[in-house]
Amino acid sequence: MSGDAAVEPQGSGPPGPLPELPARLLDGYLDAALATLRAADPGELPGALRQYQTWTPRRLRHPRVLGLLKRTLDLDQRFRDAVDKRVVEQEAALARLLRAGRHAEALASGETPEAVATVGIALGPGGAAAVQAAVEADATGQAQAEAEAARSALAGAAGELDEARARADAEAAATRAAREELRAAREELRRAEREQRAMADRAAALQRQLADAEAALRSARAAAADEQRRLGGRVAELQAQLAEAQRRYRTLRRSSNQVDPVVAEAVAALERDLAALRRAAGLAGADRVPAAASGAGRRPERRRPLPVPAGRGADDPETLRAWMASDAVLVLVDGYNVTKHPLGFPDRDLEHQRTLLLDLCRRLARRFGTELTVVFDGGTAEPLPSRLPLGPVAVVFTDAVRTADDEIVARANAAPPERPVVVVTSDNELRERVTALGASVTRSPALLGLAAAR
Repeated sequence: MSGDAAVEPQGSGPPGPLPELPARLLDGYLDAALATLRAADPGELPGALRQYQTWTPRRLRHPRVLGLLKRTLDLDQRFRDAVDKRVVEQEAALARLLRAGRHAEALASGETPEAVATVGIALGPGGAAAVQAAVEADATGQAQAEAEAARSALAGAAGELDEARARADAEAAATRAAREELRAAREELRRAEREQRAMADRAAALQRQLADAEAALRSARAAAADEQRRLGGRVAELQAQLAEAQRRYRTLRRSSNQVDPVVAEAVAALERDLAALRRAAGLAGADRVPAAASGAGRRPERRRPLPVPAGRGADDPETLRAWMASDAVLVLVDGYNVTKHPLGFPDRDLEHQRTLLLDLCRRLARRFGTELTVVFDGGTAEPLPSRLPLGPVAVVFTDAVRTADDEIVARANAAPPERPVVVVTSDNELRERVTALGASVTRSPALLGLAAAR
């Protein structure tokens, strides 16, 4: 920095109070003081300010801190000199102009009153004229801004007055039209009153007919309610019998490879009777029949894995292609195990991962005509996918107490033994669990590789 921009020390005594200025003109100098506070060696700071050195600039703008800062600037010459030096070094060119008494030229060249006041304060007595000029320039600017605002408000008021006059003219015309409409309405009202009297007589007759119909309806509803209560009791009885029969059926299935045809037929008959009663009673879900034991004797005793094509491995994409082409196959996909695989989409957020995987599964389902179910952990996962695929793809989000692994095992176990099940996962524990259920298992890269192959 050139010598003419240096700041001369003001002496060892108190530097004297900061000039009384509008806050907007003093802010620049206070900002420089805060910057000096943050950048100084703690040993060089006044004791009262050291505790604030590590505060953020935003916290330092607290009124209590600023008040302490102003008092320190008024009383501590050394700290005041450090702030003055910082200001002059940062605004060397402006400082040279103000030292030369060319503050009017600085303001005319585009320097703001705030900058001129900041440097003028830093120059001490030599900058007093510049500070005063900045105050006058700021006052002039404020007056000009207020005058401009007044002119703008006046112009707006004139426009509003013109609009008000136009509205008044339009309202006067509308009033005249409304008077004409009122006269016509009075004539129409007299005609309507005559028609109303005729309609009142007709309404009285209809009211009597309605009262008779309501009485008949109440009687019919009472009879229907009695019948529904009777049927509801019968439904509850049959549901209890069906639940007991199904429990016995499951017990028989676990204890034997064969099911007594008489038990299976009894369960099926109960289901048919229950469905018929539900329809008769008008209950919801009348056509929904629980899983029954009918035909249980024709089921295989255990699901068998699909064969692996010759020369291929179970984790080969071509093996998955062959399995997905099988009749009635159910494919269960361990969602996050696939998306977070290194070959998947681990660098994306969870929503993007789900969307990409569901798009992939939709394409495969359409290509092979296969039913796919994708299972994700966490029923409260947020945000949910912004776009769900179309076609035979189901999406399952487990609740907080159930994992995706448990959901996949439950769905594999619930599928009929004659239906082939394919599970896509690289989780070894899950692979062991579903293999024990007779499912065919392939790792996540097989699905990703099959999707990549066109």
